[in-house]
Amino acid sequence: MKIFFIASPRAVIKEPDLFKKIAKVLSKDNKMLGEMVLEWTKGDVEDFYAGTHEERIEHYKKTMDYVKKADVVVVDVSLHSMSMGYIVNKGLEASKPVIALYKRGNDPYFFSGIQDQKLQIVAYDENNVEKVLAGALNNVSGLMDVRFNFFVSPKILNYLDWVAQKRMVPRSVFLRDLIEKEMRKDKEFRQ
Repeated sequence: MKIFFIASPRAVIKEPDLFKKIAKVLSKDNKMLGEMVLEWTKGDVEDFYAGTHEERIEHYKKTMDYVKKADVVVVDVSLHSMSMGYIVNKGLEASKPVIALYKRGNDPYFFSGIQDQKLQIVAYDENNVEKVLAGALNNVSGLMDVRFNFFVSPKILNYLDWVAQKRMVPRSVFLRDLIEKEMRKDKEFRQ
């Protein structure tokens, strides 16, 4: 499984050993995308925040690329961060399972209002982080999307392009929503 793990650099620098431990647990049987968190545990946060405009653009592009390539996005949301919220949102928009970790006592109030089956909000502490992550990763294995390609007529493709442009909804999301709507209505399937 490909995992993208990210946290606020300000959180990482406060507890570098904890974030090293989380990264180690996540990388045990998985391929990690990006090494940002591990780089920040070395204390390079000041350089990160002092980056040029071009470096910030590059960081954004790399981060979004990792979200796109990941099977699962793991975000530590213990510290209030608009960036982490944005990454959680982008992960969910891309229909990726997202594990929002938070250190017990730092409840993510806003995230708890999100109703999305692909979002797990998981509390941890230093003593149970391995067990919590193992359980969360086990839960997301059933939520990962499977790629399914099929052919459509030019007329259908034209309509899907129109929906994407006018309603600002990706074609795949539109089709997935239609299928899920039909699944909810289909009594025979639910039985």
